[in-house]
Amino acid sequence: MKHLLLLLAIGSLITSGRAAHPYLADEAQTRAQFRDLCDFTVRERAQVAVIFTGGYYMRNLVAASQIFGDRRYLDVAVAYGDWLLERQSDRGYWQTGYAGRIYLADTGSALGLFIVLHPHVDAARQRNYLAAMRRYVDAIERDRLIRPSGALDVGLRNDPGGAATVPYDQDYTTSSCLTGGEIFTWMYHATRQEKYREIAYRSQRWILSTMREDGVIPYNHPGGKSDLRIQGNPKNDHMLWVNSAYLNSAYVGEGLLSFDLHCGRSDWQQEFRGKIKPHIDWVLRTQNPDGTWAPPGNWDQKRSPGIINFLLWYHRHVEADPRVPAATRKFADFLADPARARTFGLLSAGAVPDPKDQQAVIGYDCVTGLTGRALADLLQPGIETQW
Repeated sequence: MKHLLLLLAIGSLITSGRAAHPYLADEAQTRAQFRDLCDFTVRERAQVAVIFTGGYYMRNLVAASQIFGDRRYLDVAVAYGDWLLERQSDRGYWQTGYAGRIYLADTGSALGLFIVLHPHVDAARQRNYLAAMRRYVDAIERDRLIRPSGALDVGLRNDPGGAATVPYDQDYTTSSCLTGGEIFTWMYHATRQEKYREIAYRSQRWILSTMREDGVIPYNHPGGKSDLRIQGNPKNDHMLWVNSAYLNSAYVGEGLLSFDLHCGRSDWQQEFRGKIKPHIDWVLRTQNPDGTWAPPGNWDQKRSPGIINFLLWYHRHVEADPRVPAATRKFADFLADPARARTFGLLSAGAVPDPKDQQAVIGYDCVTGLTGRALADLLQPGIETQW
């Protein structure tokens, strides 16, 4: 009789929708929101010229095809991947979609699509993805965009006609995250060529070497007036340590978790897992009361959702910290309110871009794509890193 009562109680919890989810208070609501976001992407954003934005949109669709079992999402992502392949230049790069510039950071975000598509496409496309990625990383080596520090350069400056000319000659945090940590690690994973793994390791080691004792990682972008070589300038210090602190965390996380899961060296994993703890502590203790990070509505907050992916990796692979599920539930609860989701900037929730905002004018919607990536990982942790 006791066993029967226990089974009935468990069944009641499940059927009433109160079954526990490790990272969400309301899994059904998050599933519905993620599906709405992906349907919006299929309907409105199938072609996106800003390739880092398009890359995140389509990576969400690959995850959605697995979560919902809907081939329609995968077909749209594959078509975008074909479009992206066609746009690689003879030199090995992609125009990133605004001002004719070539940025290694944006390219890393976009090529993440090839990584997640790779297990789901035919052999010919797999070969094409690998060949395109190889041309890209080999061009980076050829053009000396790997800096003496181990960091990656910003990219290539263009002449007035839009043709790539010379490197920026700057250590750049986001390039080092997204191309250094993610793309070079995948190239090692795909080819087992040691040089790619070594480049990825050195880029991540450089990033962590810049971290302050309180856990903040600076956004080093000399062309953006945030330069670690300058000391004591208030404007420079603000740009380095405050202005982009949370978007920086999200991108650092994307590169580092890719490297950690696929570098295949336990000594390097342990080195970086130990070093990153002060940063994770900083992220957790500075979450806003409403569940977001960074001041509302600004540049930093729009790119912060990837923090969720970073925290989930840490909780699942490094340390089961009870603060992480609490933080992810707060973030999901924030998004569950339609009005707050619109204010946050989700176009799928009906946000209206400010016509005075140049980012909106050029279709520079990063918050929808990055939030989708976070929602997918909350629903199925690790979905994007199953290489």
